[in-house]
Amino acid sequence: SACPARPSPSPTNPRGVRRRPRHMAKPGARPSPLLDVFAAGAGAAITDTIFNPLEVVKVRMQLDRDRRLYRGMRQSAARILSEEGPLGIWTPGLAATWLRAFSQTGLRVGLYPTVKEAYASCLPEGSAEGLLLKVAAGASTGALAASLANPVDLVRVKLQGESGRLLAAAGGGSVYVTGLRAGHPPSHAHTFAAFADIARAEGVAAGLWRGVSASVSRVALLSGAQLGTYDQSKQLALQHGIAADGPLLHFCCSSLRGLVAQVVCMPADVVKTRVQSGLLATAGEAASLGGAAALRRPGPLQCMRLIVREEGPAALYRGFAAAASRQISVMAVQMPIVEQIRRALGLSYL
Repeated sequence: SACPARPSPSPTNPRGVRRRPRHMAKPGARPSPLLDVFAAGAGAAITDTIFNPLEVVKVRMQLDRDRRLYRGMRQSAARILSEEGPLGIWTPGLAATWLRAFSQTGLRVGLYPTVKEAYASCLPEGSAEGLLLKVAAGASTGALAASLANPVDLVRVKLQGESGRLLAAAGGGSVYVTGLRAGHPPSHAHTFAAFADIARAEGVAAGLWRGVSASVSRVALLSGAQLGTYDQSKQLALQHGIAADGPLLHFCCSSLRGLVAQVVCMPADVVKTRVQSGLLATAGEAASLGGAAALRRPGPLQCMRLIVREEGPAALYRGFAAAASRQISVMAVQMPIVEQIRRALGLSYL
């Protein structure tokens, strides 16, 4: 028979040791995982809105492979602000960002307690939840969420990467006059049109799920490092009586997890952005990898190999300052908000 579920770490049980229950819990006593997913999605939507400018800067830096326009975080942010104004750095891809919050982030953070509980239920009686179990649970929910929400993330990257200031064209329509696609018209009329346009032009699987393996790798690394570090640091703080389980502890542990996660997943983040954007190399470089098809359809390993060969290993950490600034800031704010939303919904802290 299945092992009984183990408790999460708490002030009365900071090590999260699985103890034999005195009685079985009533059927249906555990809240629905949908509440967990909603709480995580709502917290992510709030924080992603606040810090969207950093994501816009990061994406443009990663896509500007020749560093023609965007060379560093401060310079890139200053350029976008001067050329496009506050809305130009704040709003690109915002609707897709909200969709990603309730899909990818909601699933990977919201399902974490359920998956961790399932993994922990098979541990020997009396054993504690270790860091490896937490990392495995976070990586599992991250991989699942990334595979399901890949179309949303792909559209977000495309819209943020090609955004810029628009002016009316002489023959009708409009063209970008700033950004990486200056001189070209927008590829898509709006966020939801982008899904249909990509599916119609490239196919549902080949288009909307382009780069899914790179996305799964990146989010699994990110989620495992994020949730594992957050959960373990909280557990240790409670175990040693450093702080009570509340907003201050959540803020400190969230800040730490943001730095660790970005260091771990940055190379995969750069590769994912390049693959999902569909623009990797010049025509001459693509010829060495198989011609035009390689130019627009590189695989993750092929993409990483080309980046290292043509731009050097440091290119895998291009945009790290913007990415780390966003990751630490978002995590420091996001998890305390998620935890309070959980409490408001009648859920326990993660």
